Formats: sequence, structure tokens, C-alpha cells
Amino acid sequence: MVTDPPWTRADLTITRAALAVVEEDALRGYAADEEACGYLRGPAESPLVCDEAVPMQNVANKLHAIDPERYFRTARTFFSFNEKKFDDAVRAAAQEGRPVKILYHSHLDAGAYFSPTDAAVMSLGEPPAEEGGVITMGPGPAWPLAFLVTSVRAGVIEEHRLFVWDAEARGFVPRGITVVDG
Repeated sequence: MVTDPPWTRADLTITRAALAVVEEDALRGYAADEEACGYLRGPAESPLVCDEAVPMQNVANKLHAIDPERYFRTARTFFSFNEKKFDDAVRAAAQEGRPVKILYHSHLDAGAYFSPTDAAVMSLGEPPAEEGGVITMGPGPAWPLAFLVTSVRAGVIEEHRLFVWDAEARGFVPRGITVVDG
């Protein structure tokens, strides 16, 4: 029987150095008027620890430029990334013994919550077809990960919140984060 890795069920520990990279990326994104996104990974032998953050490019503005009707949100309120590159990174990290454990993104001038659009997209469901529209939840995440949301308001990091998929509830639920030196 295959079970989800521990980081998809429990509170996680993130090193200050890794969280600093997330915060720098979130502030860079805020200055560029776009949500930041990336991932955190850590040693396989310490499944609840993340000690490295890797920023990714938010391609939401590119998608919006190509098809503004389907991708009605810009990178200010939406994030998207090259899923093939991310999947390759997830596979390579696992081979290295440093699995990807968290996918992160930031919110600009909004709280650190898992939005309905975040939930629909990350559960492989259907996001709203228009602002404020109905979402459809999917069966669950494509990758066995936790999800970190960082709030940036007025150019200042406000808070971080961690979420994991709860299959029984068919939704994302909060989990705790401990920040340690390192």
C-alpha cells in the first residue's frame, strides 16, 4: 500500500535560511506586481524539515497575454508555473535524497489563505471561469506536497500559513510551521 509522505500530513519545520529565500522572492514579486512561486525541499532522512527554497517563474502574465478570456487574472492575483519543469525538479530532488516537500506562493495585499482558485487548481479541479465564479474541486494534488502561502502587504511580509490536502474533507486544511536556525 502506498502512503503519502509525512510532509503531506503533519506540521513542518523550515530553516530561517530557506524561509528568507521565500520572503525575498515574495518581496521581489510584490515589487514586480506578481505573486511569487517556488518550492522547498529537504533531506529525505528528516521528512518534516525543509532547508532549501527554490524560486520558479510565475507564468500567469504570459498565459493572460495569450488567452485573456481563459486566463482572466494576471500574475498579481494568480500564479502558474511550467509544470513539466516542476515535475522534472520533483523527480530529480527525490533521486538526490532531497525531496520537494512544499510548493509555495505569495499573495499581494491579501492574507495568507488558500483561496478557492488555489484549491481548485491545486486539487486538479476547475478554477472559476470568471472572477467570483464557481470552482470545482478535484480529486487531490498532482504532487504529494504541502502548500505554503506568504502574505505581503504594502511591501512587508505579513504572515506565512501552511496547508495540506485532506482527502476525507476534499479540501486543504492548515498545519503548523516551526522556523529554526539553519
